Amino acid sequence: MKKSSNNSKDNNSNKPTNSATTEINRTKNSDASEEERLNSKTMRLSIFEGAFGVFSTTLSDNYITPFALSIDSTSFQIGMLTSFGGLLSPIGQIISSRLIEKRSRKKVILSGILGQASLWPLFLLLAILFYYDLFKIALSWILIAFYVIYMIFAGIVTPPWFSLMGDIVPKKRRGRYFAKRNLITTAIAIGGTLVFSFVLDWFKEQQEVILGFMIIFIFGLVVRLFSAFLFTKHHYPTFNYQPTNRTKFKKFLKEMPHTNFGVFTLFVALIVFAQWIAQPFFAVYMLEELNFNYSIFILINLFSSITALFVFPLLGIFSDKFGNVRLLRLGALIIPFVPMLWLFFYSPLELMLFPQLLGGIGWTAFNLATSNFIYDNIPSEKRIDYVAFYNFIIGIGIVVGGFIGGLIISFFPIDFMNKFQFVFVLSGIVRLLIVIVFLPKIKEVRKRFAKPIFNLKNLSIYRWLYDILMREQNHKKNNNNNA
Repeated sequence: MKKSSNNSKDNNSNKPTNSATTEINRTKNSDASEEERLNSKTMRLSIFEGAFGVFSTTLSDNYITPFALSIDSTSFQIGMLTSFGGLLSPIGQIISSRLIEKRSRKKVILSGILGQASLWPLFLLLAILFYYDLFKIALSWILIAFYVIYMIFAGIVTPPWFSLMGDIVPKKRRGRYFAKRNLITTAIAIGGTLVFSFVLDWFKEQQEVILGFMIIFIFGLVVRLFSAFLFTKHHYPTFNYQPTNRTKFKKFLKEMPHTNFGVFTLFVALIVFAQWIAQPFFAVYMLEELNFNYSIFILINLFSSITALFVFPLLGIFSDKFGNVRLLRLGALIIPFVPMLWLFFYSPLELMLFPQLLGGIGWTAFNLATSNFIYDNIPSEKRIDYVAFYNFIIGIGIVVGGFIGGLIISFFPIDFMNKFQFVFVLSGIVRLLIVIVFLPKIKEVRKRFAKPIFNLKNLSIYRWLYDILMREQNHKKNNNNNA
C-alpha cells in the first residue's frame, strides 16, 4: 500500500508538469502561427511594394540613357554611365553589410530607398539646367555622378532585402512565389513605362522632349516614396547579426575557385562581363542608327519583360520541381545567341519576335535561377556578406565589359561592319565560350529533384546539351568514394 501511495503521489506530481508542458507547447504553436501570419502578410505587401519599387527602377533603367542622349552625351559617356553604376551598386551593398551590424534591416532598407528618392529631384534639376542652356558642357558628367550615387543607394537596399525575404518566404515556395511576384511587378512596370514612352514622343513632336523627362523624374520620385511607405508596414523577423558571422572579402576570394558558390559567382560575373560588352549600346544603336522613336524603343526594350510575364509561372514551377541549376543551364544555353540575332533583323517587329523574345525566355530563366540559387546555397546569417561580395564581383564584370565595349565603339577603327553590330557579335561569342567552360561545373545543392521530362542522353545528337542542362556532376563524389 505504501508503494502504491508513492506511485499515486508521483502520478499526481506529474500532472502539473504535463499541464505546464502543454501550456508551453500551446504558446509555441501560437507564436509560430502568429509568425506565419505576419510572414504571409509581408509576402503580400512585398508584391505591392515591388510594383512601385520596380516601376521606379524601370523608369531609371529605361530612360536614363535616352535622357543622356538628349543632353548630348557621347557613346563613351553612355558606356561609363551604365557600367559605373553597375560597380558602385555592389559597393553600396558592402556598405550595407556593415550597417547591418549597427542598425536593423528595416532602417537600412529605408535609408537606401529614401536615398534613391532624393536623387530624382537632382535628375529633374539637370533637365531644368539643360532646358535653360545652363552648364551644358558639364551636364553629362554631372549626370554620371548623380546616377552613380543613385546606384549606391540601390545597392544599400539589396542585402537586407535579400536577407529579409529569405527569412520570410518558405523554401518550398520560393520558386513559385518569386515567379508570381516578378510577374505582377513586371506587368505593372511595363504598362506604366509604355504610357510614359507615348508621353515622351508627344513632347518630342512639340520640340520639348526635356519637359517629358521632367515629368518622368517627378513620377519616379512619387512611386519610390510610396514604396518606402509600404516597407514601413513589413514584418521584420528577429535577426541578430553577430560579428562572428562576418566573412572577409579576402577569404571569399581565396575560397572562390574551390567552392560551388564560388564557381557559380565567377560564372555569373563572366557572363555579365560578356553581356555588358554590348549592353550599354543597344539603346544608342536603336535611337541613333535605326532612328526609332521613343515609343518603339521602349516597346522593343520591354518586349523581353512582356515575354517574362508568360514564362515566369512555368519557370517557377520548373525551378521547384527540377532545381535551380537545371533552370540556370536552360537560360545559359539561350543567352549567347541573343546579341548575335541583332545582325539579321532591323525592323521593330523582327527585333521583338526574335532577339527580344528569345532573350526574354533566356534571361528570365537565368535571373530567376541565380537569385534562388543564392538562397539555397547561403545560410541566413551569412547571406548579407555573401550577396554583397557576389554583386561586387559582378559589378566589376559590368564595368570592365562596358569599358571594353565603349573603347571599341569610340576608338577602334571598324570598317568591315557596323561597329555596334561588331560588339554584339563579340558579346555573344564570349558568352558562349564562358558557358561551355564553366556551366558544367556548377552543382545543385538541394535534394535530388524529379527526373527530366525528356531523357535526352540516349539521343546522340542531343548528348552535349543533356550533359550541360540535366546531368549532375558526380566526379567529386566518386573520387571521395574511391578514397
